[in-house]
Amino acid sequence: KPGVSLNGYHQDITETMVTRKKQEQAIMELLEKVRRANSAKSEFLSHMSHDLRTPLTAISGYLELLEIADAAPNQVAATDQVATSSLAAATDQAAMRRRYLAQIRSRTEAMKDLTEQLFSYSILVSAPLQQPRELILQYVLEESLANCYAQFTAVGITPRLQMPELPVCRVLDRGSLERILSNILMNAAKYSAGDLSICLHPQGQIDFSNAAPDLTPVMAERLFERFFTVETARHSTGLGLSIARNLTERMGGAITAHYREGRLTISLYFP
Repeated sequence: KPGVSLNGYHQDITETMVTRKKQEQAIMELLEKVRRANSAKSEFLSHMSHDLRTPLTAISGYLELLEIADAAPNQVAATDQVATSSLAAATDQAAMRRRYLAQIRSRTEAMKDLTEQLFSYSILVSAPLQQPRELILQYVLEESLANCYAQFTAVGITPRLQMPELPVCRVLDRGSLERILSNILMNAAKYSAGDLSICLHPQGQIDFSNAAPDLTPVMAERLFERFFTVETARHSTGLGLSIARNLTERMGGAITAHYREGRLTISLYFP
């Protein structure tokens, strides 16, 4: 109609379309997060099932061997009348049982460690952080090293610690920071080739460096993946550094790993 302006109408349509597009984008982002979460959960359950099944299979196998060993002495007694041969056979059977029982105990301990780590992981990644407060990083780092003294002594490692004289302060959840430091230090105690150097920089970065001749740059990039472990023969679940990364990122920090000239350096930074 003459004298009627459509500018306001066009503006409303434009604003509605922009709002709808933003809503659609938000929905798509939410769906993508849900998809990634489901994928991560499936991967988590797959690894967990595999890592639980492996020691269970070993335990089952050794129990079957024990059953066979228990039946063997009766067969020997029925067929072999020589006393010395019977005694030697009984001695061999006893030694065999001890080996089997040692393997069963070893696999049982591995399962215990795994279930405890899985429980800790599920609690840590879902539980809310505690109220952060100002911390002096020097004090927390020294206390964490003292708590790991026995582990380092057992493997013959004397950590070298370098820190600035002026306090380096950050507002963080103390419990989470202690868990991060403990996991990094315990990883070094397990896999270091005999040394550990720790340097706290004034800007809030902590570098943990140790000799790791069996590592590769590709393996270093995977250290923070869930269930990745350098040596599966050792009682390690591959969750320690993954927990450290999760807690670090939840507190606004960053954790990285670099491998160069036979040395692994894990850098922890809180801005």
